[in-house]
Amino acid sequence: MITEDQLAVTLATYDRDSDIVTTERYHECGIDPLMPRLMRAALNQMSDGPAMVSRYAIWAETVRDNIIAALNVDDQGERRRLLIRSANSLSAFAEVQSLFDPDSL
Repeated sequence: MITEDQLAVTLATYDRDSDIVTTERYHECGIDPLMPRLMRAALNQMSDGPAMVSRYAIWAETVRDNIIAALNVDDQGERRRLLIRSANSLSAFAEVQSLFDPDSL
């Protein structure tokens, strides 16, 4: 089990807005398959599967990779597409979590 201090140190590592800090905990995930990874994580959550947290982490790294790709692409249309799909995937995650929250129904 992690401690509150370990959590604070970890979050402080990523709490910046001047540069991107990445983790390679689950290796490079790439930009696809974005929604299928979210689906697998949610299905694992539905069944109280042991891989739920790691599946969500892989999905989160995929969202991150989409955002990084958007920052590095010259084409405005492609940049917009990557950012919109990232935002929509984050919205889908929040919506899925609301399905698991009995107080939100």
